[in-house]
This record gives sequence, structure tokens and C-alpha cells, in this order.
Amino acid sequence: MRMVSYFSGLALLVVPALLATAVTGIWLGGAGPHLALGLFTAALTVAVHSLMILFMIITGRVLRAAMQSRVLDPTYLSELNEFFARKPGYPAALLAALLIVATGVLGYGQRGFGLPGEVHMLVGLTTVLVNLWTLGVEFKTLRENQMLLDRTAAELDRLDAEQQERPLDPGEPMRFSPSGRWLLAGVASWAPLAYWALVVWKGSLDQVSPVFLAGTALVSAFCFVSAWLTRGLASGGEPANSEAR
Repeated sequence: MRMVSYFSGLALLVVPALLATAVTGIWLGGAGPHLALGLFTAALTVAVHSLMILFMIITGRVLRAAMQSRVLDPTYLSELNEFFARKPGYPAALLAALLIVATGVLGYGQRGFGLPGEVHMLVGLTTVLVNLWTLGVEFKTLRENQMLLDRTAAELDRLDAEQQERPLDPGEPMRFSPSGRWLLAGVASWAPLAYWALVVWKGSLDQVSPVFLAGTALVSAFCFVSAWLTRGLASGGEPANSEAR
């Protein structure tokens, strides 16, 4: 099911909830039914606006990932950026959600701050009108966004069919010179002794066997001497500054 279908289904719930909240607020004032319905409507409406914004953000990530793995025209991503930069869907959703929150706060303004009840009523009616307009703008934005995704998916299918995947550069493998390998072995030779002294014997160095210590020092010294003797050699055993013949 497409995102437009999800949004349309939720919008069909938001519209009557907004109207019912406005009607109960006018006729019942701040009575219990209006408060309960207002809380439900506010949570549902903000969730719908957030869903639209989240879908657009995820769409941008999907397009960027597709451009990294395929030879895809960058105009697809630039067209998506227009939804955030020029088209009213994104700012309208933020404004509508902000008005919902402001209306809920002003609903308790008369009790907490002594504000007239008419302030909450006027802001509430404005919020209902703005949210009804925003739902239409969001539906149009999502429909255009879905059309962009459909064109992108069709282009990706075409590229897959032609096997035009962008080759990934694995990069140069990590290589160590003979001297570096001997140095690493000399340092690593102390790991067993460190494990036994710090973990098994809980830092009691007096329990370290002299034979264990002497053997570790001998192996480490051999590795360090070998590292000094092989200094300047490349990974293949040739001198590092040798030229290819």
C-alpha cells in the first residue's frame, strides 16, 4: 500500500475529529467531553503531520542510497529537495502542528493565567482551518513525492536489467612491511603475560613465574631484533625504494 493511501485513511479520521472538537468547544465550553476529544484530536493530527515529514526524510535517504549504488541522474535528488526548499508541504505541516500545540496550551490559559476563553476559541478555529488546508497541501505533496519514487524505481529497474551497477572501490588492502609485522609480533608476545598478571592473578605480579617472564622477554627481544634487521623492506621482501624492472 502506498504512503498516500495511509495518509488518506488517517486524514479521514482527522477531519471529523477536528470539526467535532470545534463544535464541542463552542457548545460545551471547557467541559469534559471537549477536553477528552481535544486531546485525542491533537495527538492524532500531530501524528499525521509527523508521518508526512518522516516519509519525506526517509525518501531522501533512500534516493541517496540509490545514487551511491547506481549511476542515477542527480536530478532525482534535487527534485526531492524542492519539497523542502520551495514547496509548502513541509512548512505547512510544521505550522499546523505548532498551532495544535498552541491551542492545547491556551485551553488551560484561563485557569492558569486568567486568559479570556475567547482567545482559546479564536485560536482553535484558526487551527482547525489551517489544519484542513494543510491536509490538502500534504496530500498533494505526498502524491507528487510518490510519483518521483515511482520514476526512480522504474529507472533503477532499467539499470538493473542492463546491469549498469556502479562498481564499488574496495580500496587498497592494509599491508604491513616485514619490519612492521615483527614489531607487531614483539608487542603481541606480551599479551598472554599481561592477561595472566592483570586478569587471572588480579594484579599480583609476585605470582608471575620467572620462566614465563624470561620466555616472554626472549621472544619479544627476538621479534624486535628481527624488526630492526628487516627495516626498509617492502611487503614483498624487496627494498622499499626499489624500482620495478
